[in-house]
Amino acid sequence: MKKIAVLVVDGVEEVECLTTVDFMRRAGIDVTTVSVTGKKEIAGSHGITFCTDALWDEMDFDGFDGVVFPGGPGTHDLGAAKGTRALAEQFLTSGKLLAAICAAPGMLSETGLLKGKTATGYPGCKPGGKANWTENTTEVDGNLITGKGPGAAPYFALEIIGYLMGADVKAEIAASTQMPCN
Repeated sequence: MKKIAVLVVDGVEEVECLTTVDFMRRAGIDVTTVSVTGKKEIAGSHGITFCTDALWDEMDFDGFDGVVFPGGPGTHDLGAAKGTRALAEQFLTSGKLLAAICAAPGMLSETGLLKGKTATGYPGCKPGGKANWTENTTEVDGNLITGKGPGAAPYFALEIIGYLMGADVKAEIAASTQMPCN
């Protein structure tokens, strides 16, 4: 079974986080939501409170196939949390999946990690010169998957599913959730 960690902070964009988690779990992916705040209860950017599965300090990411960075107003705090950017680099350079949506691709690009990669993200959160930015809903560049923003969340999740589980499972989840498969 494929395993994915979704990193979460207060101020996370709920749609990007929870839609991605929901779609991946429907596809049979073992998803662990991980709080980097030191507490399991998370306050999303639109007043939705939810609990994560685990805390950052409890985690060993070695057995995971990928990591997801949702966006939202809390993205700066996600990037500033000890070890998160190093984890992104570890996954990307080792050939494991790195997925980021909305403001998160820009936050990761600021470090130079996405240099030369094709990516998309929320308008205004794309630093110049580090990545090849597009205005597409999603981008897949090798083991890097990026999404534009909240409205892209289902398509972003489907790209992750396709990458990990194949086109047939991606199409199955798209059909069962009434999403046109792109």
